[in-house]
Amino acid sequence: MRILLSCIPYDSGKSGISVYVREVARELAAQGHALTLLCEPGVDVAADIGITAETVHAPAWTRRAVASMLWHLLALPFWIAARKKNFDAMAICAANRRVLAWYPLPTVATVHDLANFHIPGKYSRLRMVYLAHILPFFAMRAQHLIAVSAATKTDMVRFWRCAQDRVSVLYNGLAPGAAQIPGAGAGSSILYISRIEHPGKNHVRLIEAYGKLNSALAAAHPLVIAGANWKDAETVHAAAAASPNAAHIRFTGFVDDIAPLWRDAGFYVFPSLFEGFGLSLAEAMAMGIPCACSENGALGEVGADAAIKFDPLDAESIASALRTLLTEPQSDRDARIARGRKRAADFSWAAHARGLAKLAANKPDR
Repeated sequence: MRILLSCIPYDSGKSGISVYVREVARELAAQGHALTLLCEPGVDVAADIGITAETVHAPAWTRRAVASMLWHLLALPFWIAARKKNFDAMAICAANRRVLAWYPLPTVATVHDLANFHIPGKYSRLRMVYLAHILPFFAMRAQHLIAVSAATKTDMVRFWRCAQDRVSVLYNGLAPGAAQIPGAGAGSSILYISRIEHPGKNHVRLIEAYGKLNSALAAAHPLVIAGANWKDAETVHAAAAASPNAAHIRFTGFVDDIAPLWRDAGFYVFPSLFEGFGLSLAEAMAMGIPCACSENGALGEVGADAAIKFDPLDAESIASALRTLLTEPQSDRDARIARGRKRAADFSWAAHARGLAKLAANKPDR
């Protein structure tokens, strides 16, 4: 099939959406589809992942987010209409951020989360109007919608008022070789991988919870926070500096080669206030690393019976989960690891890409 794949936004390759873009493009190409990648100015996804695909760039003036949204919404449909004979279908990789006003091609659109309905103050008032009213109106005009978790589908039905049969759940997958990093999980640190964004990623409460651990436990299990600085990251760094266990908290910044962090980790924690999936949680389970995570959003769904759940709004709940995670008997830990590996086997990028292509060919499962 000839698929026009919108890879906008790519977030400089440093977000969960950029992981999704790379892995879906890689798998669709591997499955024999002819891809044309629609990218932001200066972005080359095909080169990033080493595939052969035609690349079309948005105009240079769309580098700003608002301009990009407007171009994608209002101008791109006319560009597609003039070339519709070149494609069989279109797929939008991030329909919770970019959509079209109308769809000249059969289109499937992936929605990662509706966090704006769950986290007050996550975005500016103008952007909230766009995300809550304008975007869903046009997103629902696509042929079919994909949710990356049942939790996201539930939100789409609730907040967007989507019909149940207009949305298919296709889980995200695991990074290639995620379960084959030699020595992963052999360390003692508590790892959290996420862009440093306050308040949504909930670093401050995690740091507060870590500060409640006794000094010996904290010294034995450093807290390693990996990720690039984003909105209000200075608040997170200030909280870490003020922690009673500040000496045992380490920020790595954005890391290209994350394998050493997985090797140094003995535990994984995902305290985000809300996620549409939670890629790093699935990866940690695949590597045999025992996990604790928020009970809300899709994290509880992804973690299933393998992860210790906690209330992300309650620092003591997080601290209690950390204590259990760090001190449970080896037999309990081994059982948790086994459950995690079993759950992680449910997540496959190849299966996701096959499902997306099937929907793009107008063959949704009913």
